[in-house]
Amino acid sequence: MTALNIAVTGASGRMGRMLIEAILNAEGLHLSGALDTPASPAIGTDAGLFLGKTTGVIIESELARGLAGADVLIDFTRPEGTLKHLEYCAAHGVKVVIGTTGFEAEGKAAIAEFAKRTAVMAAPNMSVGVNVTLKLLELAAKNFSHGYDIEII
Repeated sequence: MTALNIAVTGASGRMGRMLIEAILNAEGLHLSGALDTPASPAIGTDAGLFLGKTTGVIIESELARGLAGADVLIDFTRPEGTLKHLEYCAAHGVKVVIGTTGFEAEGKAAIAEFAKRTAVMAAPNMSVGVNVTLKLLELAAKNFSHGYDIEII
C-alpha cells in the first residue's frame, strides 16, 4: 500500500501539532509538508521538533515548497489563508480538508467554486466541545424561544 502524502497548514499551532502527531503515528499516512505564516518562529525547523522527533519535513511559508508532493492538504487556519491555499491546491491538483471556521457567505461560495476543480472536504467545528455547544444552543433556542433574550459571550 502506498502512503498518502499529507501536508498540514498552521503547523506550529495547537491543531497543526495535533495533526502532525496523528499523521506520524498513523499507518498509511506520510507527512510530506508543513506550512505556517512567514512570521512564525517555527519556519525552517523540523515539523517533528515539538515531539523530539526528526521527520525531515521542514516547516515552510512558501506554498510551492510546503505542498511539493502532497496528495492532500489539511487546513486549520483562517478563512483568508484557507482561500489562498485552496486557490493553489485547485491549480495543482492537491485535495483539501478544511477545518477552518468563520467563513462568510462569499468564502463559502469560493470554496464551492474551488471544489469544482479539486476534491474538498469542508467540516469546520470538528471539536467535541464546539459540537456540544452547538447542540446546547439548539436546545436553548427551542426552549427559550419566546420572552427571552439570549446573549452568548
